Amino acid sequence: MRASLKRAGAAVLATVGIAAGSLAGTAPAQSAVPGDLQILGGIECHFGQWGQPWNQAWYMYRWMTVRNIGDTTMHDVILNEINGASVRVKELKPGESMSKWNGNRWVRPIETRWFGCFPSSISGFTFSNEAENLTNNFGYWQNFRRIDN
Repeated sequence: MRASLKRAGAAVLATVGIAAGSLAGTAPAQSAVPGDLQILGGIECHFGQWGQPWNQAWYMYRWMTVRNIGDTTMHDVILNEINGASVRVKELKPGESMSKWNGNRWVRPIETRWFGCFPSSISGFTFSNEAENLTNNFGYWQNFRRIDN
């Protein structure tokens, strides 16, 4: 009886040791964040210098882009402006954005520039081939607010 208890105890300890070792070995893989797309955008009013032509001195700039804030590459990423343009890239690596720096300014995949600055909005959504967190895949920006008397 005593020998069988020792064998059972040894078997339980071996099982616990193997389970703990396999959990410890897989911990880094479980803590990795999968790919996660985040949509960014905005509306900016720019007021130029005196003496410039009106169409350059006062304008509104609307833009949207997507950034991969996860740890894996996302494939076939699509950015859609609602009732507007659509942009697709084959892959977006971790930390990468659809926006590119051209030497003097950021070029966003969806951007418009209009004369004047008047109430406006821009909205859109993004998705890819991989399943991911959808809570940050839709965006809406506006440059006006309502103030009640």
